[in-house]
Amino acid sequence: MKRRIAAAFDTARRAELTSDGALVLFVAMMAVNGVNFVFNVVMSRMLGAAHYGALGSLLGMVAVIGVVVGGLQLAVTQAVAEREATARSRVVAGKAFLAAGVVGLVVLAVTGALSPLLSSFLHLSSLVPVVLLALYLAPSIAGLVPQGVLIGERRFRAVAAATLIGTTARLVVGVALVGLGMGIDGALLASVASAVLMLGMLAWPLRRQLGMREGAANLGVRLGPAALSLVGLGGFALFTMIDSLLARHYLPALQAGYYVAGATAARISLFLPGAVGVIAFPRLAAARAAGSDPTKVLRQSLGLIAVLGGLAALVMAALPGLVVSVVFGPAYAPAAPVVRVLGIAAAAMAVIGQLVYVHVARHSRVATGCWAGAAGAVVLIAAFHGSPLSLAWAMLVLAGGLVVVMLVPALRRHEAAGELADLGPSTGELWAVDAPALDLSFVVPYYNPGPRLCPNLRALCEVLERSDVSYEIIAVSDGSTDGCDEALEALSPHIRCVRLERNWGKGQALRVGLSMGRGAYLGFIDADGDLPAGQVASFVSLLRSHDPDVVLGSKRHPMSEVAYPPLRRLYSWGFQQLVRLLFHLEVRDTQTGLKIVRREVLADVLARMVEKRFAFDLELLVVARRLGYRRFFEAPVRIDERLTSTISTRAVWLTLLDTFAIFYRLRVLRWYDQVPTTLGLSELGADEIATFGIAPLAEGIRS
Repeated sequence: MKRRIAAAFDTARRAELTSDGALVLFVAMMAVNGVNFVFNVVMSRMLGAAHYGALGSLLGMVAVIGVVVGGLQLAVTQAVAEREATARSRVVAGKAFLAAGVVGLVVLAVTGALSPLLSSFLHLSSLVPVVLLALYLAPSIAGLVPQGVLIGERRFRAVAAATLIGTTARLVVGVALVGLGMGIDGALLASVASAVLMLGMLAWPLRRQLGMREGAANLGVRLGPAALSLVGLGGFALFTMIDSLLARHYLPALQAGYYVAGATAARISLFLPGAVGVIAFPRLAAARAAGSDPTKVLRQSLGLIAVLGGLAALVMAALPGLVVSVVFGPAYAPAAPVVRVLGIAAAAMAVIGQLVYVHVARHSRVATGCWAGAAGAVVLIAAFHGSPLSLAWAMLVLAGGLVVVMLVPALRRHEAAGELADLGPSTGELWAVDAPALDLSFVVPYYNPGPRLCPNLRALCEVLERSDVSYEIIAVSDGSTDGCDEALEALSPHIRCVRLERNWGKGQALRVGLSMGRGAYLGFIDADGDLPAGQVASFVSLLRSHDPDVVLGSKRHPMSEVAYPPLRRLYSWGFQQLVRLLFHLEVRDTQTGLKIVRREVLADVLARMVEKRFAFDLELLVVARRLGYRRFFEAPVRIDERLTSTISTRAVWLTLLDTFAIFYRLRVLRWYDQVPTTLGLSELGADEIATFGIAPLAEGIRS
């Protein structure tokens, strides 16, 4: 065990995380962890189980408020770190410091007004503890600005000193006041004194920067990141402490005391992982602002937290009785089963805490996921609160599920970033945006289209010839098995043929074909023939007259002539209402299979897209709009009635699922905001794509 701990700290010492005095803060947090541990041990022994349950619940509220305040501090840290990464200059934070002080006073007043309700919920005999809790808030909230500035500037030594001295003062004053007979009130009054002391120590090194100098670069905290930090850290704090509050509410006083003691023993191990998150966050934020790769910091922080949390969970799972006996005394022996379970839950919570930091640094709403965990805790514990152990198992299940929910998007973004950095440019031709060789490239994806494919392609060639443009047609077989591929080879010298060895989906076939296009504009049309090729001529005219970003066919255009079954018409109408609700796209029809896109737009959009099935059209328009392209022209179409269709009930459901996936990537993951360097075709091996009948490159571009 000692060797593992030594190896972990040796890794931390040599890692990038420990530069700029970060190791000093890390060691200080170890000491803070010990001091808080001693504080809880002494209070539990001096007050007894029943009264310690009340104190533990109130301290849990203090911790929740502290982490919420930490969310605001995180926003300050992010603003300072991003400014240093770009402007490399220090800011004056006087206005922000004054605003934080005013907010602290307002919160103090509101909490004081709610003290009767909080006292009743926690079954307290007096309002004094809640009033003292309110008095703790003002200096804590005011201190978030200097602490955020110091961490953003990586002046970790000052933060380490203030944190350690303030925590030690709480222990000394708390023991003295409780020893004088003040009970719970004395412990909370010590917390108030500690907050005031820490505020003074954090503000002193910044006394010049906390002034109100005119003409200086004042600290500006953006509302969006600040709100995300506040909500994200607040949700995490609530999730880590809500079971103690509910235990006090649902369980008898003695059992609640046992549970709170077990939870305290388990979750005191969160301090060290919390220190890792504080140290890593300014680097993650600075990396995002500077456009650099945060991979190294991400791996170091998650790895170190996993080691620390795993070691703590191992000790508590193996020796819960010893932990309880040493820390709280033999009287708390019934808490041992709770410690065993909550030790594992605390290890999961340590990882969750770092993932919150990661998603806040990325401006991702996944950071707010802990609120779902807290809501789940309310529901589960309300249903299963027969014993302290049942509460502990509920928290373990919820913590494990939340790790998966928050880790998967973090790893996906991380792997995507690594893939984009490592693979280099795509082998397709789309990225040569400055020198297109043709006026127009048309992609025609197909899968077992039957005898209509060749006539449709021949008609498309004739229309483009009459339109007086240099062009190519890229026919992409999406794993067709009906033998239609061979018939295309001798059809026209302007047809380039691509065959995927297995069926991927329409979206992937389009991505492959578009990535090979050589035109100034690139379009696609369905191969089934319900959209006659003749109407492409009007689309080409729109390109010449308006220079649009996207021209898209629309069944809902007033001049469109559409003949298709009522059920499909209902599907189409309902889907477009859903699209309008989710994405606010200013188009009436996203799914008609005829579109033409300017080359620069497609080069910007295609690499960010992931859809491989029928929602490709929707994702293209959503991403283009997200990137700021607005010149969308809807054109009328004529759709002839047909006897067969590749649109099945299963395809409708899959399209709906893909639509919600696009919404999730857009609004939650912010996937489309990243800056890729490839077309995302890495899953296709060299043996997956075959080309045949490649047309020679046309010379020049016709006017």
